[in-house]
Amino acid sequence: MGAPDDPADQAMLSGESARRSPAAPSWWRRLLPLVQVVAILAGLVVLIGLVRSTSPALRAVRPHVHWPILLLASAVWMASYSQLVQLWSSSLPWWDAALRHSPTRLSWFRAVRIFFVTNLARYAPGGVWQFAGLAAMSTDAGASPVAATVAVLLQQLVLLATGFVLILSGAPHFLGAWTGQLDTASQLVLGVLLTAALIVALPRMLPAARRWAERITKRPVPLPAPPQRAFALYVVRSALGWAGYGLAFWLFAVSLFGDDAPHLWLAATSYVGSYLLGLIAVFAPGGLVVREGALVVTLKSAIGPERAAVLAIASRIWLVSLEIIGAATVVSIDAVARRLRASASRR
Repeated sequence: MGAPDDPADQAMLSGESARRSPAAPSWWRRLLPLVQVVAILAGLVVLIGLVRSTSPALRAVRPHVHWPILLLASAVWMASYSQLVQLWSSSLPWWDAALRHSPTRLSWFRAVRIFFVTNLARYAPGGVWQFAGLAAMSTDAGASPVAATVAVLLQQLVLLATGFVLILSGAPHFLGAWTGQLDTASQLVLGVLLTAALIVALPRMLPAARRWAERITKRPVPLPAPPQRAFALYVVRSALGWAGYGLAFWLFAVSLFGDDAPHLWLAATSYVGSYLLGLIAVFAPGGLVVREGALVVTLKSAIGPERAAVLAIASRIWLVSLEIIGAATVVSIDAVARRLRASASRR
């Protein structure tokens, strides 16, 4: 039998192997510092390439950066990112019955370190490295690698669904004048109603999703049994994560263009839509080019094609920079903490 083609299947297999073999965690633990450095360097390479290739366009428009608003946008993005990572970590116990394994509850710091490092791997060609790294780092942290990987896939499914709901609620900005009677308040109400519909529909969709995954992977896939209230909160928090990302993007646009930035609802729904397209376009590492193209298409009528292009390019540079800063920070803190623990144990 050949190697599995599906990235999630490969990650599950690698995680299962790591759990079966007592030597695997030790081997991975020795390799982990190098992998973390390589992931950060890969992010830096992507960032430098983006800056070099897009600097002429950025210089041509010459946006004036308002630093306090930029820092606020960065803080909102980091808070939303951390909230979604904690949401993933909190869902691991749902897989207890399906896996007959009681996963370790990851601390917030461990979960954030895993995600910051492995997310940089999505820029590497192949698509499997992010999932494989997630399974391996979760094993090192004491969690079930299968639970960690499948929990990410569930989160992606819920994020796609809630993101699509937000896009539908923002549809009047994209569909033309015949929808213009819906104001922002009406769109917010529509978004709330559609999110409530997801809370009812998604649990009923999970068995079908499992059957689809099993046909692809040719092996049993565990199915979570989350409490109804916990899953409703999970869906709401996923939607709030998108709302935080959209708010951060709008603040970033304001930090560049001030009053000429797109208004909040248009900026937020445009960002969510471009992000979803980047997730779906698995052929593009990290959704590069796809997300930027979608942003230009949806924003050019509001702020002009040149500003839309600059905003799309600058936002990518901004987000990659935040990911590198976050990864370098948590890796450095973890290295210092390990040294302090080792020093204390020798006393």
